[in-house]
Amino acid sequence: MAKLYDNIGQKTESNLLADPQRAEKIVVPLLPGQGELKAGTLLYRTADGYWAKAGTSQISNSYQLAVLKEDIDTGDEAAVAEEAICYRAGRFINGKVKYDNSGTPTAVTEAHKVVLRGQDIVFDMSTLDGEFDNGTYNITYVANNGLTGDSAEEDVVIAAMAGSTYTILNNSAENLSFTAPATKSFSKWNTKADGSGTDYAAAGTYTVTADLKLYAVWAT
Repeated sequence: MAKLYDNIGQKTESNLLADPQRAEKIVVPLLPGQGELKAGTLLYRTADGYWAKAGTSQISNSYQLAVLKEDIDTGDEAAVAEEAICYRAGRFINGKVKYDNSGTPTAVTEAHKVVLRGQDIVFDMSTLDGEFDNGTYNITYVANNGLTGDSAEEDVVIAAMAGSTYTILNNSAENLSFTAPATKSFSKWNTKADGSGTDYAAAGTYTVTADLKLYAVWAT
């Protein structure tokens, strides 16, 4: 697949951070006053039991580490601790897990990963490519052949993986085969019923970033 997303079950690039079937989740109390923390922030358990964003000095075997699963605002002053869901262990996507680099979120380094691996926080996106559920968008094919009433042919809707490269079907595909108007034959697809939109040829490709509705274009 072309893309992997941060969180599970959405159609935006803000989602899939970790393999959901191989990640251990826990709920932790966050140290108040850390401001806004983003999903993917590496956290460490402090001596008093709170969890705080980890700097490079905390990425060691001396600390229990976890990865924040959700965006959360801990406030700018000391207050009641917010609870948040974290991944205690799991397989994560390279570049998505970040530590606090003097106030700047920065992707963990290869040296950090050696330490994290010892706590079952591993990074192997390349070996998992294709296993993640990125969500889907609908590719809708419309007959656009002028038939109405009981003769009207239903749209054909196909779910395509978000971020993937989808191959546009020919009308001769088994699950399409719309009826051509008299004296006409299938020519191509267009994003508007009157043919004034964007053309898509059969066997052409579409990078799946949104729903796409295609109307059959018939030619004499």
